[in-house]
Amino acid sequence: MASVPDLDTLESSSLNEETLYGPNCLCPQKKPRLDLEVTSPGVGIQVTVTKGHLSRTFRQAAVLVAAVTKLLKQPSHNDFADSDLGSFFDDIFEPVSFQCIKSSYTRAPVFRYTRSQSFDILDIDHKCFVLESPTQLVALHLQGPSAGRKVKLDIALYRPRSSQRGPGSGRVPVALGIKGYQLYMSCVMSDTKPVLQLEEADIRRDIESVELTRFIFYRLDSPAEGTTRFESAAFPGWFICTSLQPRQPVGITNTPDQVNIATYELSGH
Repeated sequence: MASVPDLDTLESSSLNEETLYGPNCLCPQKKPRLDLEVTSPGVGIQVTVTKGHLSRTFRQAAVLVAAVTKLLKQPSHNDFADSDLGSFFDDIFEPVSFQCIKSSYTRAPVFRYTRSQSFDILDIDHKCFVLESPTQLVALHLQGPSAGRKVKLDIALYRPRSSQRGPGSGRVPVALGIKGYQLYMSCVMSDTKPVLQLEEADIRRDIESVELTRFIFYRLDSPAEGTTRFESAAFPGWFICTSLQPRQPVGITNTPDQVNIATYELSGH
């Protein structure tokens, strides 16, 4: 650790003597050739600025503090104030300038809206989707005149950022709306697991907030079978499903096609 001369050593020498303490040595050294001498007016401290590069080390700073302490012990400098020391430092240290740079950028949307399409939907048990209440979607078999109760899906298609593209050509981000309504399916956490619900919204636009990812599902097509699944983007591994029993709510599951149905047939118009 660096050490500095004690005050007794400083007391025994004059601040105007032709010696100074070097950065790497405690012994007095010959004073280098001067370029500039700065004296703080009214304070009586003289600082010598030498030609060439001298590192500003802790030792040098400590010697300066010791010198000021020595000066304050003299009766003639009892009125030495903080402002005097501040002015003194302004004279010997170069000012440091700072440049404030302001910039802004536009973040790319999480999902970019492209277009919407309408589809009839049936699960592979041939059950239709029916809006039984403003917030309740159920699946049931419909025949004859009652077939008019089935709802069509208004599917909004999106294009993800390149870094989010998943494997397979059939993996397309979509939002699933109920045609004729401003209702969209969303997947949210309830208690300890995700649930499917209907929310009133208009998301036929770019999705820029991660919070709105609850409306996004990946459409996973199987061209050979002519079927598709819908996986939650907010909760990977969870799929929109219907019950094996009729007139049960459309829900979401992480065990597709086991005790439920998660595979659908779409037909466009």
